[in-house]
Amino acid sequence: MKKAFPFLLILAAALLSGPSAHGISAPQEAVRPQKPLEHQVVVTLKLIQVYVTDKKGAPVQDLKKEDFVVFDNGREMTLTEFEKHILEAAARTPKPQPSEERIAPTPLPPADRVTVMSRKFFLFFDFANNNQRGVNKAQEAALHFLDTEIQPGDEVGLLSYSTVKGLSIHEYLTTDHKKLREAVANMNAKGLSGRADDVEQEYWRLATQASTPPDLSLDVSVRRQDAKSQARAFMIRLTDMGKAFRYIPGHKNLLLFSTGIASSLIYGNQVGAPTGTSGEPPRSKLELPDFVLRTQYEEMYKELSAANCSIFAFDSRESAKVPTLFDYDEQTFGSRFSRDIFTVGGVQQNTNMILKDENVTGFYALTKLSKETGGKYYGNINEYERNMDQLQNLTGSYYILGFSIGEQWDGKFHEIKVEVKRKGVEVRAQSGYYNPKPFAEYSDLEKQLHLFDLALSERPLLQSPLIFPLSVLSFTAGEAGRLEMLSRLPANVLERFSGKKVEIISLVLDETENLAGLQRTEADLTKYKGMDVFCASGTALAPGNYKCRFVVRDLENGTGAVASGRAFIPQKATLGLSLHSPLLLVPGSNFLYLEPGGKKSDSAAWKEAYPYDRALYSPVSGEVPAGTAKVFAVVPCSAAGMVQPEITLSADLIDSGSARRFRLPGYVLDKTPKNGAEIFFLELSLADIPSGKYTLYLRADEAGTKSVSHSQTTLLIK
Repeated sequence: MKKAFPFLLILAAALLSGPSAHGISAPQEAVRPQKPLEHQVVVTLKLIQVYVTDKKGAPVQDLKKEDFVVFDNGREMTLTEFEKHILEAAARTPKPQPSEERIAPTPLPPADRVTVMSRKFFLFFDFANNNQRGVNKAQEAALHFLDTEIQPGDEVGLLSYSTVKGLSIHEYLTTDHKKLREAVANMNAKGLSGRADDVEQEYWRLATQASTPPDLSLDVSVRRQDAKSQARAFMIRLTDMGKAFRYIPGHKNLLLFSTGIASSLIYGNQVGAPTGTSGEPPRSKLELPDFVLRTQYEEMYKELSAANCSIFAFDSRESAKVPTLFDYDEQTFGSRFSRDIFTVGGVQQNTNMILKDENVTGFYALTKLSKETGGKYYGNINEYERNMDQLQNLTGSYYILGFSIGEQWDGKFHEIKVEVKRKGVEVRAQSGYYNPKPFAEYSDLEKQLHLFDLALSERPLLQSPLIFPLSVLSFTAGEAGRLEMLSRLPANVLERFSGKKVEIISLVLDETENLAGLQRTEADLTKYKGMDVFCASGTALAPGNYKCRFVVRDLENGTGAVASGRAFIPQKATLGLSLHSPLLLVPGSNFLYLEPGGKKSDSAAWKEAYPYDRALYSPVSGEVPAGTAKVFAVVPCSAAGMVQPEITLSADLIDSGSARRFRLPGYVLDKTPKNGAEIFFLELSLADIPSGKYTLYLRADEAGTKSVSHSQTTLLIK
C-alpha cells in the first residue's frame, strides 16, 4: 500500500529515534524571520485556532475579534488577526433526523473574513490500551464517521499503535475516503497486549488486603512495572508524532480510540482506610506521582498542542468492560483470589459492585489530553452516533486569532490561555507553543526534522532558505528512462556556509509524493570560497512526472539552501525520433563538481549521455550573463527502428513575455553514437538577443522517414 512520502519520511525519523528534548519552533503561519541563524529577536505573527461552543455543545458562530482575550504566559496580547472558518451546511452528508430535539447552530452573521474550509482528520486506534470489544466498537464508530460525517474535501489518515508494532501508518491524509474506509474495515487487534488498568486495579486491590501471598504480590508488581514501561513507550512515540505533525500544514484533528493510561500510573493514588477495624491494622496505600511518566505525559500533550493537533478522545471502556455480572463472577471464581471493585471513594466492596475508582482507569489521562490540545473527551463509545455528530458541528466552525510576538531563540514553552467575554460558552484552544532555539542545541531528531522541512516544504517553517537554480534533464539510456539533476551553488550563496561540514542531498518524488530517488554526500566547501559548486545526481525512473529538489545544509549552523524543479519522463518510443533534454554549456571551468553518493552506474550513465570536456566548459544552471555571444548544447537523440538515420537539428528562442520568436544560428561541432542514440554537440549564437526569460526549442528532423521530435528548456539571459 502506497503512502505519501513527506509524512512517512518525517515520521520515520521521529519514530526510529529515542526521546528528545524540546526546542523546535512551533509553526509560524505568517511572517518569518529573514536571518534566524543570527538569533536576534524578531517580530513574527502567531496564529491559534479556537473552538467556542454554548452550554449544549453547539458551535457559537457570531463572535467578533473584540469578544476574545488571549494571554501568552499570563500577558494579555493585542489581537491583530481574526478569521472565522465555517463548514458549509449544504455540503454535509444528509443524515436521518432522530426523534429527539436537534440543537441548531447559532446563525452566522455576514462577515468579511469568513472562510469555507476543508479539514484534516487522523483516525487513531490504540491497541495497547484496549481489548477486542473496544476495538470492534471503535471500528463501528470510525466507519460511521466516514459514512455520515466526513465531507468530500476533508483529508483523512489512519494510524494505530500497539506494543508489538509501535506506531503504524496505514494511510496518510487522503480525500480517497473509499480507500480509507476499506483500511478501517480491515483493522484488527493483532499485537494487542491487554489492558494495563486491569493490572492496576489488581495492584491497588491487593494493597488493601490483610494478607497477600508473596508470589502473587511479586507477580502483580512485575506486571505493573511492565505496564509503566509500556505507558512510557506510548508517550514517547506520541511525543515524536507531535513533533512530526508540526510539518503538516494547518490544523489537525486526531480521533483517539482508547481506554487511556491509568492515571494512578502517572499521578499516583491513595486507597484504603486510614485506621483498622476490629483490632485489625490499617490497610491503606499512598503512592506519589511518577516523576518520569508525569514529565513525559506533559511533554506529549505540549508537543501535540504546539503542532496544532486537537485530540478528540473516544473512551472505549464501556465496550471493553466485561458485559455481564455472570461473566465477571466467572472470572472471579476462576482465580485463586477474589476480585474486588472500587467505588469512587476507593473503599473495598463486594465483587458484584460495578463501580470502579476512576484513578485506576484512563479517564483522567484522556480528559486532560483532550483539554490541553483543544479537543474534547467523549466518555461512552456506545453513543458514538451522537458524539460524532457533535464532533462534526464542533470541527465545522472555529476562529483563527493572531497576535505579534517577539521570537526569542531559547526553546522555551509559552502557555496560551484564551477567554471569551460572553458568558455561558466553552472555549477550546491549544495550550501553548515553543520558541525556536539555535541549531547547535538541536537534538539529532530535531536536526532530521529541520532537514525534512527544508527538503519537502514549499514554505519551510524553521527558516527562509537560500534559493539556487536547478536544471532537470530527462533521457533514455538503453532500456531505462533516466532523470538527471544539475544545480549550481553560486559563490555568493556559498559564502553563507561557515562550517567545514556540509551535506548535499538530492530527492526525487513521484506524482503521489512517494520517494523515487534519494542520494546524499558530505563535503568541506570552505576551501572553495569564491568558486561555483556544481552538484549532479541521476537515477533510473519509470515514465511519469517528478518533483526534484537539491538541499545543501551546513551541519554546524543549520544554514540551508534549496533548489527545486520538475521533469517528465515519457514512454520509450518504439519507432521514430526522440529528442531528449538539452544540457546547456558556457566556456569556463572555475568550479567544483560534486555528485551525491549513488550507484556507480548512475554516474556512468549521466556522463555517457551528456559527455563534454569539463576543462573547457561549465553547465548553465540558472542565468546566462547578458552579452554572452554563444552557448553550447549537448543533446541526445534516439532513432528507434531506423538504420543510419540522417538527423538535422534547428533551434528557436521564444520570449516568455512577448512570445517573440528568434531563430538561432547553430552548428553541429560533434556527433557521437552512444547506446542507440546520437549525441550532438551544438554551438548556438546569442548575438543580438536581449535580456529576458526565454524557452529554447530544439527540433530534430530525420530525412528518410520524415520523423520529427522536439525538446525544450528554459534560458534566462540577465
